[in-house]
Amino acid sequence: MEYLLILLAYLIGAIPMSLIVGKSTKGVDIRDYGSGNPGTTNAIRVLGRKLGLFVFLLDVLKGGFVIFLIRIGLFEAAEVFHPLLYGIAAAVGHIFPVFLKFKGGKAVATSVGAFLFYSPAVGVIGLLMYFVGLKLTRYVSVGSLTGAASVVILSYLIFFFGPEAGTNAVYLFGVGDDLFLPVLASIGVSLIFYRHRKNIVNIKNGTEPKSSFMQKK
Repeated sequence: MEYLLILLAYLIGAIPMSLIVGKSTKGVDIRDYGSGNPGTTNAIRVLGRKLGLFVFLLDVLKGGFVIFLIRIGLFEAAEVFHPLLYGIAAAVGHIFPVFLKFKGGKAVATSVGAFLFYSPAVGVIGLLMYFVGLKLTRYVSVGSLTGAASVVILSYLIFFFGPEAGTNAVYLFGVGDDLFLPVLASIGVSLIFYRHRKNIVNIKNGTEPKSSFMQKK
């Protein structure tokens, strides 16, 4: 069951929500416009704020879907891996989707979903730090990397100082002494940094475009 759930999480993560929404609402393939990336940011650029944010919501749900099923006890009688691992599998699916010849997005929204459903406090703070980075620099990539880095930092803080199992705070933060949390967070964030490597080079070279994607088209 645990391996089947990994496959399920990957396949859900691989569903190209931006392409589905773009083609079903406006008859466009967003890969033909903007940055060509089949992710949330390009969806906002090409489809407009409302549809782009709808894509963001769908991508968030991709990352947290299997984690949610585990959290509500659907697989209580079966052996499963650490819940966050399924979120990482969904992020891998988003980055390397089998449905798009393994050419996908950067998995920021999908990773947000994974943490929102596993450790809501980490997910919310990571999302807030994304907006802080975006607000200060107007670079979407800087916002994404700022949010991602904050997730790793918070995960280690929870590992060392987090609540004990059985307390209500566990539902908000996760369990302290859970080494899987910072380790899996580090792996997931490493994937995000890897997918932003060209953006990092562009920022260093002064060629990264500033964004106004929050503006309504």
